[in-house]
Amino acid sequence: MTDRMVSAVLALVERIGADPTHVRVEVVQAEGAHAAVAGFEARDGMLTLRGSDVPSAASAFARYLHSQGRRLTWEAPRLQPTWARWPDAPPTEANTPFAVRYHLNVVTHGYSTPYWDEERWERELDWMALHGVTHPLVLTGYESVLAETLRRAGVDDAAARAWVGGAAHLPWMSMGGMHDFGGPLPARWDERRIALARRILARARELGMTPVLPLPGGHVPRSLAGPEAPEIEWQGWRTPLLDPASPAFARFMELFLDTQRALLGDPGPAPVFAVDPFIESLPPSGEPADLAAAGAGVHSAIAAVHPQATWLLQGWPFHYHRRFWTPERVEAYLSRVPHERLLLIDLWGEHAPMWREGMHGRRWIWTAVHNFGGRFALFGDLRGLARDVGELIESHPDRLEGIGVAPEAIENNTVFYEAASDLVWGPMDVDAWLADFAVQRYGVEDESAREAWRLLGATLYGPGRTRSIPSPVIARPWSARAPFATQRLAGEALPAGPARMSANIDAENDPAVLGDLPTITRAAQLLLSLGDRAVSRDSLERDVVELTGHVLAQSTRYRIRGVLEAFATGDASALRRHGADLHEDLLALDRLAATRSDSRVSTWIDQARSWGDTPDEREAMERDARSLISVWGHQSSGLHDYSGRHWAGLIRDLYAPRWATWVRWMAEAVERRAVPDEAVLHRSIIAIEEEWRDGSGSDDASSADPLDVAAVILATRASLPSASPPRPSA
Repeated sequence: MTDRMVSAVLALVERIGADPTHVRVEVVQAEGAHAAVAGFEARDGMLTLRGSDVPSAASAFARYLHSQGRRLTWEAPRLQPTWARWPDAPPTEANTPFAVRYHLNVVTHGYSTPYWDEERWERELDWMALHGVTHPLVLTGYESVLAETLRRAGVDDAAARAWVGGAAHLPWMSMGGMHDFGGPLPARWDERRIALARRILARARELGMTPVLPLPGGHVPRSLAGPEAPEIEWQGWRTPLLDPASPAFARFMELFLDTQRALLGDPGPAPVFAVDPFIESLPPSGEPADLAAAGAGVHSAIAAVHPQATWLLQGWPFHYHRRFWTPERVEAYLSRVPHERLLLIDLWGEHAPMWREGMHGRRWIWTAVHNFGGRFALFGDLRGLARDVGELIESHPDRLEGIGVAPEAIENNTVFYEAASDLVWGPMDVDAWLADFAVQRYGVEDESAREAWRLLGATLYGPGRTRSIPSPVIARPWSARAPFATQRLAGEALPAGPARMSANIDAENDPAVLGDLPTITRAAQLLLSLGDRAVSRDSLERDVVELTGHVLAQSTRYRIRGVLEAFATGDASALRRHGADLHEDLLALDRLAATRSDSRVSTWIDQARSWGDTPDEREAMERDARSLISVWGHQSSGLHDYSGRHWAGLIRDLYAPRWATWVRWMAEAVERRAVPDEAVLHRSIIAIEEEWRDGSGSDDASSADPLDVAAVILATRASLPSASPPRPSA
């Protein structure tokens, strides 16, 4: 263990661009209430890293870099420039009570990672190690294992491939939410994905992690389930379900686990498996005896093959369908699963924590979801996060074993995820931490950067910001009323009944959304002043572009309100004028996004197409990639723009035409003195969406300097009217 750990840490140091020659790694034991310990010191050019495992020693390295004003992040994954010798640092120690440090969400593998190659996965695994992750969720290759299992169970190849569907939507297929959508996957997909999955798993284990592998929850084609099998429903899809208490379920699980071992390798003597049979669907029966049998069936099927395995279960259904999942039903479902074999996740811990009402006496971990769908939104309650994690460390609630982040998408709001990983190792003063972060983020000591992050820490990342501020740009115009109320429900279940908690705030009725824009503008301008002095130019560009995009996007609320006011007063000329201003703002936002590859839809499309070998395969991959970030599924699925982005090409070719159509539709009605026909608007919007979904390629790249484009927008388009009281959303 010691030699392997030392080698893994030194290899990590080298991969991030540093010289490991003068790095010493010491293995130390965690004792008492400490699940892991980490420490560092540097003297006379020799850096000593200490840790109880690889993630701890890697965290020690990250913390050493922080002490020297440097920070490795998604935007800055390598140490550039490096030092000729390691700067001195006094002995420093840290510890954590959290044995499990979890990372990723099932759907992250749709909204962020579906097209990643080995190089990108290697960077993410190094990021995980540096941020102390011990248990990453790895979905890569699941669909290939499932398809082979289906074939071995008697499903013909064409039906198995159709069931799995397309790459972008695999996470939802894996949890029984959908099937037979998109695709087909390329002919060499399974070969390439299995090879990639094996490399991911090998590197994760090299870095001292326990990969969490997903297992099926009994969602199978009708030909396997049988004609009498019940179905579960999600967003219009109906999926047959093997009864988890049945011998058929146990046989299928055994077959899957045997296939998984054959294709992905031995998961080890004590694997952790994620199984979510009813993630956002209701079980066929609410009878306690049936629920108890279902829970016992999942556990027994796993234990028959891996007796020491742990079932990792998301607590999300118990929140999402809390009217169904009464305490009695939850207790019944878990009642026949041994305590040592189940680990429950309090998933949306930063906003809707379950643990305060008890975790049903089970071992559990706390996680923050933060981002939903990868939608553009700058937010995060840093002080609330520090308070919540600090409380968990201080009070250590019964049977708490870990912590983590489970975002639906990553590579956003870096400050939130950096704070979350630092908090694992102890409390922080958020104001002081932000001041240090401002230096580490850009690699330069500058009061402008500190002041910018002080302002951002009081606004976008201030108290209470646990839910996203939805971008009006991606709202879907659907009537002669503001579309924001519908936007707030994006991605929520929509049947009649009590309202569910939304992942978005009611931005149209929150005065801070517009009231904070001058302050956010000031923060962006302060960062602009760093210019070429920033060591991490990529981090600076990313932040300035996103802040400027936020200001510009939220300012379009004024344009949209102007359109609606002109419609209400019957002023077609004013309506068209406000509509033209809205269109110009959207094109400006598109030009801004085009300056960076990570905010161009062509980057997403090119990554998807890279997995195809033939023109037809590449076209199929692109269509599914386009579907996810636009219509999402079917036009009837109710998930439009759940994954909307501030991406060049997407703004110009989808959002702007939709808004222009809406403006024209209302203006023509006013000019005719007629009531606008919503059916006409709906047909036009759907046609725009389907034309975009069926498109090919996107000419959206710009060679313009991001900071120059942002400076022009901030100077000419972000001069905001004084914040007036918000108007009630229709």
